[in-house]
Amino acid sequence: DIYQFTAPDSIRTIYRLDRGDTEQPREEVFPGTVASFDGLPRDFELSEGHSEGERRAALAKWVTDERNALTWRSIVNRIWQYHFGKGIVATPNDFGKMGTPPSNLKLLDYLSQEFLDHGQSLKWLHKLIVTSATYKQQTLHNQENYLIDSENTYLWRANRRQLEAEAVRDAVLAVSGKLDLRMGGPGFDAFRYEDDHSPRYVYKDYDAEDPSSFRRAIYRFIVRSMPDPFMSTLDCADPSQSVPVRNETVTALQALSALNNPFMVRQAAYFADRLQLERKGIEDQISRGFDLALQRLPSEEELSSLKNYANKHGLPATC
Repeated sequence: DIYQFTAPDSIRTIYRLDRGDTEQPREEVFPGTVASFDGLPRDFELSEGHSEGERRAALAKWVTDERNALTWRSIVNRIWQYHFGKGIVATPNDFGKMGTPPSNLKLLDYLSQEFLDHGQSLKWLHKLIVTSATYKQQTLHNQENYLIDSENTYLWRANRRQLEAEAVRDAVLAVSGKLDLRMGGPGFDAFRYEDDHSPRYVYKDYDAEDPSSFRRAIYRFIVRSMPDPFMSTLDCADPSQSVPVRNETVTALQALSALNNPFMVRQAAYFADRLQLERKGIEDQISRGFDLALQRLPSEEELSSLKNYANKHGLPATC
C-alpha cells in the first residue's frame, strides 16, 4: 500500500510556556506575529476551524505584504551587498538590536520603495544599481575622504572585490574552453568516495580529467562535514553553517593552490591545447591567452618575458 499523509482534523493548542518549561503551560497563544509595522495587524484573521495550511498561508501573506518594510529592506540590502561587498546594513541576517544600524537609512528606504513601485523586479533593481554613479566609480584613493571615512562606508570610491570561489572555478573552465553549460540533471563529485565503516571523501584522488566535473560549481556535490580544501582555500562558504557575508582574504595558500592543485594544472594544459588550436606561433598564442584570461593584450615586456618562459618551460606551464 502507498502511504498517504493525512492532515489532522484539529490543530494542537499552543500555550506560552513559563521559562520554556513544557510542564508549566500558561495562557493559550493564537496565530500572529510582531506588532512593529503601522497598518499591519499583529494577529492573523482566520476562520473558525481553520487548518494548519491556512495558518502558514497567513504568515506568508504577512511576510510579503507591501506594508512589511522589513521584507523589502532585507531584499534590497542583500542585492546591494552582492554588488558592493557590504550591505547598507552590514549584518544582512540581523536587522534587530544586535545587528548593525544602516549606514544610510534614507537610501535603504528609497530603494525599498522603488523596488516595490517597479513590480518587485530584481532585474530592475540590479540595473538601477549597476548604472549608478556610485557603482561606476574607480578604486582611486583620496586622502581627504580617507581621513573622514577610512572604511569607505559611504562609498567615496569603489571597493576592490574578489571573485567568489565558485566563480573562480567556473572562470578557469571557461578560459580553458571546457566549461559545460548544460542545465539541470545530476550533480558531480569532486572527490573519491569510500564507505569504510564511516564515509570518507578523498579529495586528493579526484579525477581532474573527468568531463562530468566540468559543469558549473552550482552542480558540485557538497559534503557539509568535509568541505573541499581547494574551494575552502578560495574562501568558499562553510556549508555547515549560515554565512551571510563571505570572507575575502589574500593568502599564500591561494597562490599555491592556483599553481599546484590538480584541477588547475589540468585546466592549464587544456588552456594550452586551446591556444595551440586557435593560434599559430608562440607570440600569438600568448596574446590570445591574455585576451581570454584578462580581457586585454600583453605589454611588450610581458610578451617578451612569457615568450622566454614558454620556450623554456612549455606553453602549459605558461598558462
